[in-house]
Amino acid sequence: MRMLTLPATWTSSRLFSRMRWCFYVLVAGAFGWQLGRMLASPSSDLVAPLIFMGACILITLKYSLEGLLLALILHPFVNFFYLNVDLGAGIPSISLGRVIVAITFALVLARVATGRYDSLHLTWADVFMLLTTIGLSIAAVHGTSITKDFQWLFDKFVIPYMIYYVVKTLTINRTALQRILWAVVFIGAYCGIYGIYTQTTGNILFVEKDGLSGPFWYNEHLRIMRGLLDSPHVFGLVFSLAIPVNFYLLIKASAPGKKLLLGLALAVTMGGLFLTYKRTAWIATMASFLVIMFFFPRFRRLFLVLLLLATIIIVLYSDQISDSAVATQRLGEKANTLNGRLELWGIALREWKQTPYFGYGFGGFFAKSSLEAIESHYLWLLVDAGLVGFVPYVLIFVVIFTASVRLFRARAPSIFVEPDLVAVFWGVFVAYLVSLSTVVMNHELPHALFFLLAGAIVGSQQMILEQQLAIPRLDEVVVKATPRTCRL
Repeated sequence: MRMLTLPATWTSSRLFSRMRWCFYVLVAGAFGWQLGRMLASPSSDLVAPLIFMGACILITLKYSLEGLLLALILHPFVNFFYLNVDLGAGIPSISLGRVIVAITFALVLARVATGRYDSLHLTWADVFMLLTTIGLSIAAVHGTSITKDFQWLFDKFVIPYMIYYVVKTLTINRTALQRILWAVVFIGAYCGIYGIYTQTTGNILFVEKDGLSGPFWYNEHLRIMRGLLDSPHVFGLVFSLAIPVNFYLLIKASAPGKKLLLGLALAVTMGGLFLTYKRTAWIATMASFLVIMFFFPRFRRLFLVLLLLATIIIVLYSDQISDSAVATQRLGEKANTLNGRLELWGIALREWKQTPYFGYGFGGFFAKSSLEAIESHYLWLLVDAGLVGFVPYVLIFVVIFTASVRLFRARAPSIFVEPDLVAVFWGVFVAYLVSLSTVVMNHELPHALFFLLAGAIVGSQQMILEQQLAIPRLDEVVVKATPRTCRL
């Protein structure tokens, strides 16, 4: 009897492989069918965010730094594209940014515990961030709404500090650093495109379901930039942080395609900056340019050329510029009193002296006074949190700046942050500090971007600097960590 035999190509392993792929297709089809049913059901508002967040979590588990950057890029859209799980009134929502930052922070700690990183690598910046968090927590406990205040504290301070720690640990080479710089430029560019669109058309996109409140016009000719990042001072600071980084990448780019792309990104970002009509943002950006030009020769040459072109344009069109609404109704408006801020600051300082150490608690000062705003991030912290919260907050910047100065002077093959980039960071540093002087920055994105850059440029190099100077690391003193080889 003739026996039935399979072709030689149909080996058992190949047959098993085909059956396995058929199984994957069936599972994917069943999952897609069930997913479609769930998205069409009343529970779609919960299912869709979980799916998108699950995909981002999977990316983060595989590529920690890239997952964090993706979360930051998507952050302005969390309330519009199913990236935020709303748990109801009175309960903090689960947003993509909070989840991804928590996961990356946990991953870094887990890698330290398993020996993949040599130690916690604590620095004085980390210590002062912790002390700031404790001081502000005291203010939140004594505030007017403990749940809301702790949520505000977590978003505006704790998350940026966690980003700093995670990024300084994950930025291990120039490739990782370049990805961070490009992410910041990308955020600035799409915010610039949005700002130009909404200011030129008057069509405000990405408005939350409760709508927009507050004014929409500075005067009859000049619109207030609203929508995606909510207010012009937030847009202005994002632009002020992104523009110096954009200049750096543009100057360093060698490929014509990259130069063209970065040039376009710079154009739309600077266009968005102008259309914010925020004088503080303009001053902060110019201050950053003045700082960078002293320490970055190639930027100085480019900046002087651009400044000459701008001067020629101003001279040629001086009449039109002097008669424009920006010049007549915005530049000089209440400049002698900083738009009424000097009086607010005087009142705030007088009231702070009544409770100098622990402050009034978040919202406590406004509950006891007729003022509705202080218009200074620093004075707000001083009044609400007192010296207990304000002093360590200031020391964070002192420590980071001191480390950046050492980095600028250091020379070693293992250092992958060049002095030109440190000069750009100083520009970012100045822009951030100047912008916070005239407004309470109540949006988390600018804070996250600043500490992202600080961690990538300065924090990532501190271990190398300590080894050069033979300074005992703080974590070695605190936790007596055993040195191990850092590997990924």
